[in-house]
Amino acid sequence: MRTCRLYATKLVYTVAAIFLLGEPTVWIAKQSASSSSFVAAQEHEWQSCNTFLSPNMDSWAVYAARPFKADELVELTPFFIPLEPHQSKHSVLDNYVFGFMRDQSAKKADGTTSDGTTSLSVVLLGNGGFYNHNSNPNLKYVQIISRESDDNVPHLVGFRATRDIEAGEQLYVSYVDDPASSIEWFEKRGINAQTQTDPKISPNMLPFYMSKHCSRIYAGIGSPTWKDNILPILQQRHQSGEGANTILEPTSWMDLTKLAPFDAGLSDARAKVAMKKGSHIEKSLGLVLSRNHVRGTPLGPIAFYWENLKIDHHQALINLRDDEKLVLQYQGPDTNWESIDRFEGYSAMTILPVSGNIGLVRRVGGRGEFGEEYNCKLLIRSNKDHGTNVGVTLELIATRDIEAGEVLALNIAPSEFVEEYHLLHDEMEESGQPHHPGIFDVINEEEL
Repeated sequence: MRTCRLYATKLVYTVAAIFLLGEPTVWIAKQSASSSSFVAAQEHEWQSCNTFLSPNMDSWAVYAARPFKADELVELTPFFIPLEPHQSKHSVLDNYVFGFMRDQSAKKADGTTSDGTTSLSVVLLGNGGFYNHNSNPNLKYVQIISRESDDNVPHLVGFRATRDIEAGEQLYVSYVDDPASSIEWFEKRGINAQTQTDPKISPNMLPFYMSKHCSRIYAGIGSPTWKDNILPILQQRHQSGEGANTILEPTSWMDLTKLAPFDAGLSDARAKVAMKKGSHIEKSLGLVLSRNHVRGTPLGPIAFYWENLKIDHHQALINLRDDEKLVLQYQGPDTNWESIDRFEGYSAMTILPVSGNIGLVRRVGGRGEFGEEYNCKLLIRSNKDHGTNVGVTLELIATRDIEAGEVLALNIAPSEFVEEYHLLHDEMEESGQPHHPGIFDVINEEEL
């Protein structure tokens, strides 16, 4: 686990705040002549690309698509899920989580408060888990704001620039708090500390990379939530000296024009731009885990279990395994914590879409059996060519014309494990992260 610590103040159990601002204003973007002409399809700043994940040399890397100022928020994590440490430590997921300290202090009957914090791991969607390590990083992992009461403020984490960043620069974080312990972190996991990736993409090549790898999905909070609910609190804390020690005023932490006029949380991700049928929507990474490392955790509702996947997905995974391009990583006391390939059968394979925004796309099945028609499909490809065989490349493709601002609906059925929805619901109540209320229909139906 990456040991960057994020300290959370008390999160009160209340009904989850849902920031669905009615039907969103749908901004219709120009149709581009080519599906790869991402820039040509934009009419508003929120549709633009800020960062992108790209295969590079023998690995993957995240790059800045535009310049950033020191202290500017480079990424607002669109969604995160805290886990008990034991829920990630036995699989490859342990290489991609961050540390998270949750304040569990509670008020006693006599009016006094009990102290205590819980150390957790946290899975970050977006690019969070896939920034490469550097002992002199240009990003740092931060808690932006926490939800402290029954209010309209979601718990929000992200990544802040430690210095001015140029467009095309690779974005790095430090995987450890103490730089002297970085070698130990990599040696424990059997990973090469020096990833062979380009530190910068040249200006003449940047438009090409952006056209191929910028996501066309908008996910996370929008400008109304930031401006009306979050920014006033950040400004108040900054003026009182309680906020982050930054050069920039909170009003400059985030360019409001880069945020959509709506929230697009879990199961509510939207199209950034208009797309034609067959267009590429997003390419990202999925970790392949044993279902035993996902079952019984709040990760279940965003995971693709074997039984949820289509026949072509099954065949793709079988072919990758047969070609020795896919392993199921395991480590534990019985292996002296060294990573081994522990394959337990194809039906145990579970894909966790932890990078990008695919995990936030609504899952409606293939025949409208959940009340909605799908507008995109999932492709699974090998990741071995990019220096790793512990995951797969996931690609989302439009199955019909899609308008900008339209909710994306995937032709994969949602998970059927009700207890995992309860666990996720509890986490959503604590964090107040935006989501589509329909994702918890399975719980409501059970209670009826």
